[in-house]
Amino acid sequence: MNLEINFVLPHWLYWAVLLLLPLIVMFFVDRSFRRGASVDGGDTGELPSSGEAEVGYKPPGNLFTTIVDRISGFSGRYVAYWALVAPFAFAYEVLLRYAFNSPTNWVHESMTLMFGMQYLVAGAFALREGGHVRVDILYQRAKPVNRAALDVLTSVFFFIFTIALMVTGWTFFSQSVSDELFFGSSYANETSFTEWAIQFYPVKFMLFFGALLLLLQGFGQLIRDIQACRHHWRLHEGSRTFARVLLVIAVVLGAWTLFEMVNVAVTDYESLPFSIEHSLGSVGIGGLTLVMFGALMVVLVAGLPLAFVTGGLGVVFLYLVGDQAMLNLMPSRIFPMMTNYQLSAIPLFIFMASVLEKAGIIEELFDVVYKWMGGLKAGLAIATVIASTLLAAMVGVIGAAVVTMGLIALPAMLKRNYDPEIAIGSIMAGGTLGILIPPSILAIIYGVIAQQSVGELYLGSLIPGLMLAFMYGFYCWLRGTLNIKMAPPMPVEERVDMKEKLRLLRNMLAPIILVVLVLGIIFTGIATPVEAAGIGTFGALVVAAMHRRLTWPNLHAACMTTLVASAMVMWIIFGASIFVGFYILQGGQQFVQELISGAGLGPYAVLALMMVLLVALGMFLDWVGILLLAVPIFVPLIQGLNFDGVFGLPGVDPADVSLWFGVIYLVNMQMSFLSPPFGYALFYIKGVCPPHITMGQIFRASFPFLGIQALGLLLVILFPALVTWLPGLAYG
Repeated sequence: MNLEINFVLPHWLYWAVLLLLPLIVMFFVDRSFRRGASVDGGDTGELPSSGEAEVGYKPPGNLFTTIVDRISGFSGRYVAYWALVAPFAFAYEVLLRYAFNSPTNWVHESMTLMFGMQYLVAGAFALREGGHVRVDILYQRAKPVNRAALDVLTSVFFFIFTIALMVTGWTFFSQSVSDELFFGSSYANETSFTEWAIQFYPVKFMLFFGALLLLLQGFGQLIRDIQACRHHWRLHEGSRTFARVLLVIAVVLGAWTLFEMVNVAVTDYESLPFSIEHSLGSVGIGGLTLVMFGALMVVLVAGLPLAFVTGGLGVVFLYLVGDQAMLNLMPSRIFPMMTNYQLSAIPLFIFMASVLEKAGIIEELFDVVYKWMGGLKAGLAIATVIASTLLAAMVGVIGAAVVTMGLIALPAMLKRNYDPEIAIGSIMAGGTLGILIPPSILAIIYGVIAQQSVGELYLGSLIPGLMLAFMYGFYCWLRGTLNIKMAPPMPVEERVDMKEKLRLLRNMLAPIILVVLVLGIIFTGIATPVEAAGIGTFGALVVAAMHRRLTWPNLHAACMTTLVASAMVMWIIFGASIFVGFYILQGGQQFVQELISGAGLGPYAVLALMMVLLVALGMFLDWVGILLLAVPIFVPLIQGLNFDGVFGLPGVDPADVSLWFGVIYLVNMQMSFLSPPFGYALFYIKGVCPPHITMGQIFRASFPFLGIQALGLLLVILFPALVTWLPGLAYG
């Protein structure tokens, strides 16, 4: 009997669902809030708190900023609800493929395109919510008047990026439209290269539309920046010289940008007098390297969001080294990223994390492990590490683990007189395991950039991740054993018997089964990481329903958290792909390779140099920025080297070098999260610490665990089988 089902989703139905579903969900969400419903749980956002939030002047805006905020808010909320489609689509796909032998390739394409459009529209909403990551090393320490002037200055780079993307995005879109319906040319009525053959022009239109929304929100932000500057200018009593210089530079840069826009608009081959188009065309790759990365560091520390720093500088150097025609590289770099199938796992895993958090699973998880381990010396710290490990295996979202365990575990440990440094260190170190333990979002992005199997990366990182978790727990136990006052065991009267422990464990069966299911289907090759993420989100919805937390407000909160976090990650990828892509196109990769090979360093010395550079970058940049800037240059260099082992130990098979380096990179990124002075985990935890906990204590708490991570990194380098054994066993 043939049970094959050959249903293919009609194009009109796909667009109808994307157009109408958000309106239906909005109706039920708004009605639920009007009836007094509320959101459960906390916030699993990926954005670190700066600790002591500064309560200061908030610019009032005007009618324009109000309208723009509402447009960005509505559009962001509209596309956020698209995430509700994915769990059911992927569950349907896996069911038909395995139960009815009916692969549905249109599911993969439809969801990939849906998320690609979502990323672009969400950029403006993330900007409104302050969701784009910035490096505020100097920015937060500047005087209010200087900070306000700096905001006005750095907005020039934002407008350079968004205007260039809007113009080139419109050209990119118009080339894919039917000549009969519009004014398209070149790829008229372009469709995808699959049997579904959906038309691409609505998807490509989002490049223009997303940039337009960003531009409008940017103008609103500029108005507020100018209001803030005027306010602080009036109140400032000291010298205004530096602020005045910044504003003059901003006006000059803005005027010159307008002049170059006119140059692009009215010329094709001959530039206007005084135009700087192609002015750096004769600069060699060595000088260009210094100029590009020097400018990157300067603009980064000025406090502009990372996505627009890299994107804006990429546009500037495309124009200065090349010409206006080279600006069309922008959409051709962004479109493959926004339609990359593997990257669609990112919003799915973030959505899974958000749904589980709203279902109260994280709190219950810690309670169960705490009751089981509390009787040991340093039992609460060990329980924190174990709970963080399990949490990492559920969600793959770094900020969620640190913030949530900080809210739950830190008060419990401080109440029982734990040394604050042990308590804080165990939370930060355990929380960062989400970088390494599957399903790590960072591993997904690395796999895409380095062309490495994500499934192999997940398997390869499993043993190092569990090894580090064991080392963290052992360190806590050792400190508690050597000095019981630092980490005392749970009082006898608070301990529970085995019957109660088993009852508590029964409550965690559903999420544990979910973890085993998600990781199992990845490791066995039954499904891709994207499909596994889709099944995981469907399972998370089921678990939330079992805990009676599957409510409209919770779904709304999970969708909005997912939108901001995934938009932050993806816009950094978009911006960095332009900057790094142009540098590689100019011969940057070959230049770095020749520079290193000319230094006469051996393979392990080159690797050590890369590790030092990554740790240094981790002190200032976020993990996505480091990956996009370093990995495209480092991986080809590493793949060309032979690692035959040191001290008589086994080496690495050349076929496994990319996998091995990928896991080494993931371990290194754990260190970047804990590295003072600007490691993100330090600020995640500061945001939930009691006021009496100082940054100095947090820094000191990170040092022992940084040492453990360095030891783990050394072990992975010296014993590559820790990485390669499991993938070799599973895939041969």
